[in-house]
Amino acid sequence: MNLMPENIKKSLFKLSGEDYSIISVGSKKIQFYFSTIGLLVLLILLFSFVSALYFTEHLFHNFFADIGVGLVWGYVVTNMYVLLLYTITPEILPIRIRKKDKYIAKSITFNISMVYRIFVVILLALIIAQPLNVLILKPGSKALAYDIKYLLATNPIASINSFIVIAIFLLPIYFKYSIRNLGEFYEKKAVIEKRIIEDDYKDFKIKYSIQLENNILKFNNHVWENLTPFLEKLEKRNPSVYKKYFDEIKEELINEKTEKYEYWADPPFRTIKRVNSTVNNNEADLLELIYQDNTLVEK
Repeated sequence: MNLMPENIKKSLFKLSGEDYSIISVGSKKIQFYFSTIGLLVLLILLFSFVSALYFTEHLFHNFFADIGVGLVWGYVVTNMYVLLLYTITPEILPIRIRKKDKYIAKSITFNISMVYRIFVVILLALIIAQPLNVLILKPGSKALAYDIKYLLATNPIASINSFIVIAIFLLPIYFKYSIRNLGEFYEKKAVIEKRIIEDDYKDFKIKYSIQLENNILKFNNHVWENLTPFLEKLEKRNPSVYKKYFDEIKEELINEKTEKYEYWADPPFRTIKRVNSTVNNNEADLLELIYQDNTLVEK
């Protein structure tokens, strides 16, 4: 695997359904795993092409139509598979689940969504495997659907072939979860993705504050426009009362600087509930609360 040209290795890394730029700086063992996954995806592409080619041969009996449909079908199935493979990955970002009345941070790798995606992978493998069974075992009939049904009912080799194809489709998933135990790739990926999310969230908070301040400004201007005619009338009749209310309104309608309040100690992941603290009437408790809040915000 080390003798493989770099451009071929990068292509295999991309087919693995993970970020090839992170894989490229990983250890040789990590690169070997992902290269193997890429080779399996190439094998799946070949299976898809041959399966579609043999299937369409029974429909069109035309060489160019068979080749065209085979290429399109192989491309579609492989892209669907790579997309599923990219989504079937160990959890690398903090998530939260509710347990009774508390939220706790936990890494969940097996859930309903995962079962559904694996089911789709197995379904694709079964669809691809059946025309291959007919091609390999050649039962003799010209009705493809009948041949598929007949082989599965009477020939154990057809079932074995189907399981082999399913295993090839599932092996990359197994390898991806095995890579997690090596303790290198997903740690780097988690750092990068976490930084991207945190940077985006900081940008969001800035835009949020600007938008809120603009809304406050518009509201204040709108209130001043509505009150001005009445204040002008009041000024003519009773300047002292006018001055009193004018100062009160001016004090209330301040264009304040705002900042989004965080209910969680680790935004934007929201896995740690922020602790509500009370302050006693002494300076030490006040300083402790201030520094504690600053620590929570920095996290």
